[in-house]
Amino acid sequence: MNTTRSRARSAAVCAATLCLLGVPSLPALAASSSPSPYGVSTLDKQLLTAAHQGNLWEIATSQQAQSAAATACVRRVAAEFIRDHHALDAGVVKTAARLGVALPSGQTDAQLKQTAALKSLAGTAAYDAAWLKAQYPAHAQTLALIDKEIASGTNPLVKSLAKSARPVVARHTQMVNRGVCRAVVPAASQT
Repeated sequence: MNTTRSRARSAAVCAATLCLLGVPSLPALAASSSPSPYGVSTLDKQLLTAAHQGNLWEIATSQQAQSAAATACVRRVAAEFIRDHHALDAGVVKTAARLGVALPSGQTDAQLKQTAALKSLAGTAAYDAAWLKAQYPAHAQTLALIDKEIASGTNPLVKSLAKSARPVVARHTQMVNRGVCRAVVPAASQT
């Protein structure tokens, strides 16, 4: 028992140190075969579930944008989102598996409806603006949940996951909020 606690403390200290140094330690921690000695709170599970479904939605809508967007800028941003959300989701899936948290197999109904609504605009000038507009609240909500997990989550693996995901999600939020592709948004849509 003492050995297990000692190993868990060592792993937590190591993870915190690596996180502070900016080293992405989560995949190595998530791949570890020993079970976590910490419980998984409702908030921890909420983050894992929402992050997984959000990543699935981001990947799906960004893949859609690769062929549906009218501008190279939106296609470029979408390619970055695909790459980043695949990487983020790999960490979520590994962490959830390690902690015994079952993840949903797909997006929420609301996300599926939003994906379909975007698809209906494919190939039109309105698609790019709609895609960018949909990205902001999705990333802002995820960022709020990440911050809540960092402040109040209980499981060190989930908190570490949130800390490592935060800069990526914040950068994505800034990209769509600052208007990296602002030129594609029609003047009537800018409110």
